[in-house]
Amino acid sequence: MSESTKKDELVSRLHRQIDEASGKIDELRLKTHLAKAEAKTALEERIESLENRRNRLRDEVRHLQQSSGSAWKTLGEGCQKSWEEFRSSVEKAIEEFRS
Repeated sequence: MSESTKKDELVSRLHRQIDEASGKIDELRLKTHLAKAEAKTALEERIESLENRRNRLRDEVRHLQQSSGSAWKTLGEGCQKSWEEFRSSVEKAIEEFRS
């Protein structure tokens, strides 16, 4: 498998994962409408933070997609780490909202 193909597959996978996490953020946003005022404010702040992290991750993936040579490997590792941190934050927010 060529390096270009590996990079393209990584970029595709990251895009899919970000889209799935975005759906979870959208679900949280819908739930804010049902939350009490205090919880609603905290949840809205949490969602805004998640959306900012998601946007930064999308920027990282764009840089990865545009990278050339062997630089994509280093960028890919950083993107994967950022993805894991973002995914964990989304899951934690969902769990906290359920409690």
